[in-house]
Amino acid sequence: EIRAGGPPRDGIESVDEPEFVEVGEAKWVVESNPVLGVAVGEEAHVYPVHLIEPHQIVNDEIGGVPVVVAYDPLVAVPRAFRRELEGKTLSFGVSGLVYNSNFLLYDRETESLWLQFTGEAIAGPMAGKKLERIPIRQELLGTWLARHPLSRVLARPRPTKIDYRYSRYSRYMVQDKIVFPVKAQDDRFHAKELVLGVVVDGRARTYLGSLVTKAGGKVEDEFGGKKIELVYSTDDGVFSYDVEDGVDVTEAYWFAWKAFHPDTEIWNDPGRPSGTE
Repeated sequence: EIRAGGPPRDGIESVDEPEFVEVGEAKWVVESNPVLGVAVGEEAHVYPVHLIEPHQIVNDEIGGVPVVVAYDPLVAVPRAFRRELEGKTLSFGVSGLVYNSNFLLYDRETESLWLQFTGEAIAGPMAGKKLERIPIRQELLGTWLARHPLSRVLARPRPTKIDYRYSRYSRYMVQDKIVFPVKAQDDRFHAKELVLGVVVDGRARTYLGSLVTKAGGKVEDEFGGKKIELVYSTDDGVFSYDVEDGVDVTEAYWFAWKAFHPDTEIWNDPGRPSGTE
């Protein structure tokens, strides 16, 4: 079910001509700030969460590849996709609609609607088509720079219009309630608890911040024959992780991960006997 989920089309302004600066010039971000990081080839871009949140979409180009970076503050999910599909280079905006509590992008070339969580078009001429995912991480700037020290940082897109110091979602993110209808729920955990979700060969498993914290803040796991190592910081509310190839990773609010993966397994699930796979 598609619901109105925000301002009218383009009421939230996407960033269509992003500018980037060297890390030392970016006075609006420090190493302890959460950011989104994307690397394509030898080039890496950083999008501070407090800058991308009011815009939700950045139409960018990294390493010569047209990329859309989309952050949904309703579900706390970052995504990056190639903007090229079937010979077209698409430009995306915020539609103001949601599905499963996840915002829908629209492309300006065909006006199709695209689900941010999956990258799939669910209405319009491109319905059924899917954008190619590009790896993206949500972590502290210092953590990202340890791997990509030459990254460039997104400049403030609308510094005279938007005060980026304040989040319009600060109350929403601590409320234990779901605003829009979703397909599946599990009320044992706070709706907005941060999780790291993984998918391997179609199977889904999630690591909830609270359960990782109870286990000492660090996890070494194996799922679907793949090694997964992660750390969760309660001070910063971010995950750091290292996974093998073939593991699809998503950072999200618990309710959103459950909505899109109703059959997800839960690592260290308190509702299951200890040691159950």
